[in-house]
Amino acid sequence: MAKVVESVVEGMAPQQARSRKTLDALLQATVRTLEAHGLEACTLPRVAEAAKVAPATVYRRFADKDALLRAAVLHGLEGGVRDKAVVEKDLLRATLVETAERVVGEMLRRYREGPRLLQAMSLFLAAHAGTAFAEKAAKSIAADVQMRAAVLLRHRDRIRHPEPERAVVFAVLEARAAVEAVVFDSEGVWKTALSMGDKQVVAEVSRAMVGYLRRKP
Repeated sequence: MAKVVESVVEGMAPQQARSRKTLDALLQATVRTLEAHGLEACTLPRVAEAAKVAPATVYRRFADKDALLRAAVLHGLEGGVRDKAVVEKDLLRATLVETAERVVGEMLRRYREGPRLLQAMSLFLAAHAGTAFAEKAAKSIAADVQMRAAVLLRHRDRIRHPEPERAVVFAVLEARAAVEAVVFDSEGVWKTALSMGDKQVVAEVSRAMVGYLRRKP
């Protein structure tokens, strides 16, 4: 019989309520364990302990650690994609400058709240590049990026780039890369070459974003 994880990856939830509840508890425990201990130390026994279930329960559902992590990463990514209207209400401000600051600030806050988890997920995805799993994960991440870009596009009248729809997506991806670098390399090049507090990071990244969007062709 195929493992439950294959059903999760294909988007088919377990049929029984009790089974769904146990699976959800395991996936949430995996996310917590990744955040607390990192990728290498996230073991099946540790996840079982965090979920308050017997290790055998995990092994019955997942063939190995890789299968568990694939399911947990997709669960986390798909759960993080919020409704478009909610995202717009949270991020949209009166001006392009204020909206850019809000987009970057909220992005940095998310990374600061779970840096170890996000870095573990990033490393895990990189190790599975080219797989169906990685493609599905990328689609969830892209959906989140595109929703944020759509909020910036509400200020289309202030954007001078010849292709506004493409420009706002590029701007969000650039901001995401900068935020990741600041958070993940906090003791490396960023700290050495240009040490800044979070308010300065938000100000500079959002300024770069707005400058790019407003620049005449």
